[in-house]
Amino acid sequence: MRNDARFLAHEILNQFNNKTKLDNLIEKVLTKYNPDYLARSRCRVIICDVIRLLGRIDFIIKIVTGKNQKQISRPMQSILRIGFYEILIDENTPNYATVDSLVNLTKSISNRKSAGFINAVLRKLVRKNNDNPDWINSLSNHSEWNSMPDWIQRRWKKNLGSEGFIKMIESVNENPPGFIRIDQKGKTIEQIIKDLSNDGIDTKIFSESFLMVKGGVGKVLQTKMFKNGEISIQNPASAAVVDCLNVKRGDFVIDVCAAPGTKSLYLSSLVGDSGKILASDVRTERVEMGKRDVDRHGKLNIKWEVKDATKDSYPMTDYILIDAPCTGTGVLGRKPDIKWRRKNRDVLEMAKKQFDILSHCSKFVKANGVIVYATCSIEPEENWNVVDRFLNLNPNFRLDDVHSMVPKSWIDERGAMSTLPHINRVDGMFAARIIKE
Repeated sequence: MRNDARFLAHEILNQFNNKTKLDNLIEKVLTKYNPDYLARSRCRVIICDVIRLLGRIDFIIKIVTGKNQKQISRPMQSILRIGFYEILIDENTPNYATVDSLVNLTKSISNRKSAGFINAVLRKLVRKNNDNPDWINSLSNHSEWNSMPDWIQRRWKKNLGSEGFIKMIESVNENPPGFIRIDQKGKTIEQIIKDLSNDGIDTKIFSESFLMVKGGVGKVLQTKMFKNGEISIQNPASAAVVDCLNVKRGDFVIDVCAAPGTKSLYLSSLVGDSGKILASDVRTERVEMGKRDVDRHGKLNIKWEVKDATKDSYPMTDYILIDAPCTGTGVLGRKPDIKWRRKNRDVLEMAKKQFDILSHCSKFVKANGVIVYATCSIEPEENWNVVDRFLNLNPNFRLDDVHSMVPKSWIDERGAMSTLPHINRVDGMFAARIIKE
């Protein structure tokens, strides 16, 4: 069973809840069973797609079975979720293979009665699909189809407008492209594309420092170039947050709330060997992750420390990057479990913490120094509201424009970086550049 992707996906779905980070759960199960590359890769695809479209899939299961969630046991629910995903959404698996495999899986973990139930439901779905392939489209006007908690739907309709809401929902319910950042070490971008192609990874140029991955994204971590730090997995919007600091060789930068350290690594390449990065995070295990990445890249100019950005002290500096903890609503396409873990109250709770971090860290920036305050949220309360409150209470700080630092189409009307997945085709990010007078 360890090399059966459906079995592995079933194990993960059985344990998934609104308190567990999906990445950690996937790693736990894959470490336990140690499947081969194909099973590991297929399992990840199934899980990410099912969790992304969980609301829609559960809605369709309810319609086809006539039962609500409480009437179906968790193990059977997990099997149906995989089956409905493969039959309705995944175009790579024949229906008969899905039905046979999941019926056999049910027999191995339960009993013949349960297997009969799974067989009957999946075959009913296949018949329904064959009789009228368009029946599924009639469900698209229901809110459950959007596979998004109601509180987010209400919020996005208000903030994005009806058209923006629909496009945003469509965007985050698709599997987003992967990106590779090139840490220039002598190779041309054409040579890197060729080397990646030899490793089974199909890419195209997105910008002078980024490649968009068209196929084989799961193989990137196994490449020699990744292991020796020539390339990193990073979204272009994430890197653009760093660009808003506009650092140069030899600069000293404090990067708070920095784990797992992707932005710290990019900063270290910008400041060079003569510069220094002090990266910190409040959680020890996340700092250890950052340290491991530093070792992989062979960076000598990054120092990691465990620090609480709301109260601990830092040395004075000209540059501070605050990649603030947030609700993460700008990265739901890449991290679909976030939407099932977040609650409406989290927005204001995060905004309070973000303001506390910005207020405290501002004490450690020198005159004429720069703070970049950033989130991967698209919620106004966590972005402009936090910045405006801080500026109103601190007249010795002012807003600075990020023009010439990031693409023009990524800049909002007030001069901050603000990206949206359905418009910019990158993660939803916010970054405001603040100067101390």
